[in-house]
Amino acid sequence: MKRFILACLAAAALPLSASAAELASLTVTVEGVSGNGGNLRVGLFDRQAFPVRGARPVNGRVLPAQAGEMTVLLEGIVPGDYAVKVLDDENADGKMNFTLGMIPAEPYGFSNDAKAAGGPPAWNDAKFTVKPGANSVTIHLH
Repeated sequence: MKRFILACLAAAALPLSASAAELASLTVTVEGVSGNGGNLRVGLFDRQAFPVRGARPVNGRVLPAQAGEMTVLLEGIVPGDYAVKVLDDENADGKMNFTLGMIPAEPYGFSNDAKAAGGPPAWNDAKFTVKPGANSVTIHLH
């Protein structure tokens, strides 16, 4: 009986996973890809990870960069508030490069075209709500 109670308590503590019908997809249209080679890095971040340099996105993709406009589909997203970071990683080194240690040397952008000033923009400027089903955002690279 004790094992049964412990098993029930353990099962109750497990988080409920969203069913496929409750999940969302996000189409990210990125405008202004340089075409200088490298990769386009698109990351979907929650509130906790968004301001942290080098944090892992909750969802994302890395694709070979192609000049002009690119469309990236992210799937299997639990609905909620998120922000997107995009990097046109021209030298494919997996990180943002800077000149003089502080000026971005590669094109980048954020959801809502939020402006960065010495770091990522404020969460409230970049956040948007992902609802069940299909969602989309457009980001213009700087």
